[in-house]
Amino acid sequence: MFDNLRADYKRYRLLGGKGIDWYLFFEQGLWAIVVYRMGRDVRKARIPVVSHLLKITAFLMFKIMEIVTGISLPASAQIGKGFYVGHFGKIILHSDVKMGENCSIGPGVLIGTKGVGHKGVPVIGNNVYIGTGAKVLGNIKIGNNVKIGANSVVIKDVPDGATVVGIPGKVVKIN
Repeated sequence: MFDNLRADYKRYRLLGGKGIDWYLFFEQGLWAIVVYRMGRDVRKARIPVVSHLLKITAFLMFKIMEIVTGISLPASAQIGKGFYVGHFGKIILHSDVKMGENCSIGPGVLIGTKGVGHKGVPVIGNNVYIGTGAKVLGNIKIGNNVKIGANSVVIKDVPDGATVVGIPGKVVKIN
């Protein structure tokens, strides 16, 4: 957990350039990430009574964080180290999402299923930026080093190094 948190914090320092006191008190995204990382570790606990109490505590912390920040990062989601949430508010990740390392997301992002009757959630590669208000939906694969523009709706696979914009999302550039 601490290696992941250290990497998350380094991304905040790299992208924001402020001191640790600023992030601990004012960055709701970092708060949500800390609760997510703690929840992930608690899920692994196997001590009979203690693990149940820890899981209940972690769930309550998750719910409080979800209400306070508007950021929903379920402990069952798999998020790599170096995760960055640029701003707080209306960020929802499906509980089965798999996301690589050094990913950044903006406010209003939804990553999940296409809806009732559709199965599967996105698998997101490393070094992916998902812009404000973007929706990434369905059983799709987002490659490494991808940029998804603000308010885009991505419902098809995206190759490595692509830039995606629009509704529905279309690849406009590949590096």
